[in-house]
Amino acid sequence: MRKYYALVMLVLLPTLGMSQNKLFELFDNLDANDLETGILYNPGFSFVDLINDKNIYYSSNDFIQAYNELADADLHSTYPDDPGFKSLIKESFNHSIVPIGLLMTEFEIIQPTALTDGRITASNQKLHINAVDRNSIFDKKSRLIAAPLRNQLRGNQVVFSITENLIWNATDVALNHLEIDFGNGEGFKRINIGANVAVNYLRSGEHDLGFRLTLGDGRVFTSHSKLIITEEGQNFQRGSRGPSIPFTSSITPDLSLYGEPTNYPGQGEYQIFPDTVDGILDKPIILVDGFDPGDGRTIDGLYSLLNYTDSMGSQNLADLVRGQGFDVVILNFPVYTRAADMTIIDGGADFIERNAMLLVDLINTINADKVGDEEVVIIGPSMGGLISRFALNYMENQSLDHQTRLFLSFDSPHRGANVPIGLQHQLNYLAYGLDGNSVVDLQPLIDEFLKSAAARQMLVDHFESHLMSGSNVEFDTNPAFLTPIAHPWKAIFDTSINGLTLDGFPQNVRNAAIINGSGVGNRYQDKLGADINPGFTLIDDTFDVALSTTADLTINYTPATAAGIQPVSEILVVFTLIFPVTLYDVTANAQAFSYSDGVDAGSGGLFNLGSLTADLPPTGITADFVNALRSDFFNFIPSVSGIALEITSNGEIDWYHDINIGTGSPPTLAPGDVVDNTPFVNWYLPDNNEEHVELTESNVAFALSEIIPETLSSGSTELTSIRLEKNPIQDELGILLNKPLSKVDLYIYDLMGRQVVKRSLGNLLENVNVRLDLASGIYVIQLNATEGKYTTKLVVD
Repeated sequence: MRKYYALVMLVLLPTLGMSQNKLFELFDNLDANDLETGILYNPGFSFVDLINDKNIYYSSNDFIQAYNELADADLHSTYPDDPGFKSLIKESFNHSIVPIGLLMTEFEIIQPTALTDGRITASNQKLHINAVDRNSIFDKKSRLIAAPLRNQLRGNQVVFSITENLIWNATDVALNHLEIDFGNGEGFKRINIGANVAVNYLRSGEHDLGFRLTLGDGRVFTSHSKLIITEEGQNFQRGSRGPSIPFTSSITPDLSLYGEPTNYPGQGEYQIFPDTVDGILDKPIILVDGFDPGDGRTIDGLYSLLNYTDSMGSQNLADLVRGQGFDVVILNFPVYTRAADMTIIDGGADFIERNAMLLVDLINTINADKVGDEEVVIIGPSMGGLISRFALNYMENQSLDHQTRLFLSFDSPHRGANVPIGLQHQLNYLAYGLDGNSVVDLQPLIDEFLKSAAARQMLVDHFESHLMSGSNVEFDTNPAFLTPIAHPWKAIFDTSINGLTLDGFPQNVRNAAIINGSGVGNRYQDKLGADINPGFTLIDDTFDVALSTTADLTINYTPATAAGIQPVSEILVVFTLIFPVTLYDVTANAQAFSYSDGVDAGSGGLFNLGSLTADLPPTGITADFVNALRSDFFNFIPSVSGIALEITSNGEIDWYHDINIGTGSPPTLAPGDVVDNTPFVNWYLPDNNEEHVELTESNVAFALSEIIPETLSSGSTELTSIRLEKNPIQDELGILLNKPLSKVDLYIYDLMGRQVVKRSLGNLLENVNVRLDLASGIYVIQLNATEGKYTTKLVVD
């Protein structure tokens, strides 16, 4: 069985299909010797455009893809099956040398007119050549394909290597010489094969690499590739204390239960952005990076993650709290080479435990370096919430003083994250199930994302747990494999983090949460504004792919319990070259648990599918596919996961559970008959589903109310007989009393200390409501009475 569909690489859609060498096998009277080059290339089943004379740009993945497809179509074994590209790329990280691959190739394609003028006919599902001159039905193409094996590099000094083992000449003419323009302003230079070339780039950004190859017969071929350079320490412009500081954890977690033969400490980096009041590190807030394979965000991206828009325009939460005297410390988990065994570790997708030990060290470092005794605030967005939770749990378990007053979880998957199982299956199949045409561009998505340690620890349904024994792509059709199955590593992690403290959460800190999923069970909508329900059809369309190839694609979200077994993805790909040939015909089924409908349509922080295609061509088949999607979203962090609900003692989670945990501010106001349990004492739950880790004016107001401590004057007795009826408010302040107060004055201040309300309330004998006209935001409210004073924060929606 075969399946195709690449949701995150839609640009690849025009070129799905069978292995390259199968085109040759369709002929009943074609001999390999009839081909001048020994390669009958099928452009209708290619993931890289080799026949377009105008296409001269190739990425590193394009180079590998072209090599694999040409090798698959090669009848003379000119190309080795596995040149070890992945190993070479890993070695380039270890030695900081970037290899360049060069492929000078010739191949043949069928002339399109030969299929219509009788030179090629069909009989009994075979193609037959009628032309006397067999060479007349083929066109020969010559191409130079060259690219560095890594297209994105950090640091302005780059060393390239050009070695014979990465140069293939499939022509019958010897190479004369090679020239390369490295895009550094120095133009083309003649390069000696076997040499290393050091190049200095004066600026970061995109650079155009040019390759010019001259053959012995005087023919000249050119090729180009893009190189993206990012500078190290590029965050200094935001007012940081200095560049990022790399460090290695002093604590080595035990990962033996995951099958790790040797335990190693992690490596991270942090950067301090002091407050803009006095610049003294005395009120630290640590922001912990989440799931970030390949370190695509970097520290600067993490800072930008705190951007939001309010009624005043564009804002940044880090800028705001720095203006209030807080210092922001950002912890990032980069890609690094482990010196002990020269293994490349992708910190942003590494084991949560290993990253948590880095946070433990950072907490200790910040506490040692800070001035005064202000306790730490830790903000953990997404997986960063799990890292933070594990670190704090560990410190309490080991009797280490974390000196932390607030843990703010931000849409973190405490009960697991979700990627639709149909999507996982199809991406994996396209990346590794198409033989020589397996899509190189998608392989990092499988290896570095879905098969990463962190993804295995978090996803509630993981494709590897559904694989048929002995296959890395085929799903098992046994009924036991149809319901959601997490990777075994998730249970190991859950047991580990929950076993450190009484309830799996830190006990000596205030735990608060922001989630992006609906707190009232609202559905998210499709493109037409209709609610999305279990079994929702994401796409059901037919595409004219290329060269008389059509693809019928149907993708469904996981079904409702009552629906039983249902397909989550179906594909039928038919290639017609005089007669139709079915290339792929696949159905993957799924079934919901008895206690919960399929998770994909549930309330939660939303993953934006549209963002995955933002950099792809806006026209053609890509645009057709995007337009055919009936929704831009799927449920990524379920609401009940973000708020860490405990629903039943046996751990069965209904992803559509009616959340009923009260207001949470203060927690004693929650209903006394609540059956739901959450470890958080305060929370923000929006009514409507929002994009994952999206900051809004409302949840920022909540975050500020938690981060900025109440300033209490010691000049008079603090009253305990007053509390607010609700907080946040809109236009009416309710003051609840349990005893009369005399000569009460109301004062309200904004965060800049400016008085915005002053009102005399006189003698109060009972509860009172006060009408207010305040802009949305955070305020400090103070009630002065003869008996004492009451001060607290006030949030206005």
